[in-house]
Amino acid sequence: MLACTQAEPPKEKGFRVRLLTSVAISGRWEQAAEKGLGLIAAELEADVARTRATGSADQRALFRNLARDGVDLVFCVGPEVERLVYTEAVAFPDTDFVVIPGEIHGANVGSVTFAPEEAGYLAGAVAAAVTDRPAVGLLRGAGRPWLERLETGFSAGFLSAHADAEVVTAGGLDGPWQLTGAGVEVALYSTDRVDRQILAAAHDAGLFLVGADPSLLEAEPDFVVAAVDVDVAEAMLRVAREVRDLTFTGKVYAFDLGSGVLDVQLNSGLAPTNRETEYREALERARSEITAGWVEIEELGIGQ
Repeated sequence: MLACTQAEPPKEKGFRVRLLTSVAISGRWEQAAEKGLGLIAAELEADVARTRATGSADQRALFRNLARDGVDLVFCVGPEVERLVYTEAVAFPDTDFVVIPGEIHGANVGSVTFAPEEAGYLAGAVAAAVTDRPAVGLLRGAGRPWLERLETGFSAGFLSAHADAEVVTAGGLDGPWQLTGAGVEVALYSTDRVDRQILAAAHDAGLFLVGADPSLLEAEPDFVVAAVDVDVAEAMLRVAREVRDLTFTGKVYAFDLGSGVLDVQLNSGLAPTNRETEYREALERARSEITAGWVEIEELGIGQ
């Protein structure tokens, strides 16, 4: 006689999120995305892991394997990844893919983009409060295309206070000296890959910097006056919530200044006591101008 046993109900599959990066990625974006993965694990109780590809062929194979394993969401960060997602994702409709940063979308494809020109405008307004000189610098390094829009916003923010100022551009180890030689006292360090030798040169040249990464505020507090803060982790969490709640629709998730994901941090330790209020007032005034729609940046069509 056979004993009757009650069959166990199938185990419910947990929310599974993966981060796929490329070997050539800059440390800034990879570290930010890893922080986002940790935030998703903590707040959404997700099963998370990071996979790093060693080349384009390996990246394609890993991409397919993650989808075949039934992963719910894959964040993709790195060079060439946008094209890979665009061509491969349609074959795996049960997995959602999100590119960071990017501007593509499809049925199961989204991307995260920011409005760096808005944060750049804030940073430029702060830079204008830091110096009385009629010149500002762009100290360029390696990085992704978002930096071009950051530079445009930064220049516009500075020029809003010093309309006749000159914007001086330089790069490389001699860049800080070229800028100070041209009368520049403060510059935007426009890079995703911080070069310690260039930082040392900026210090020696007496050049104050606005960073594109808030970690510079702690690393170089003696001459980094402010930094653009792009909260990639928070942006990832917001997208992941939609995927978990089955409300995700393939689109470009654009985060602007009003989203709370984008901002500028000040180094109050560098401000003289009698000017810290001025710095903060300049920051808040620029923020109000942007959110009210008063700012015009012609190169980007903003405010027109």
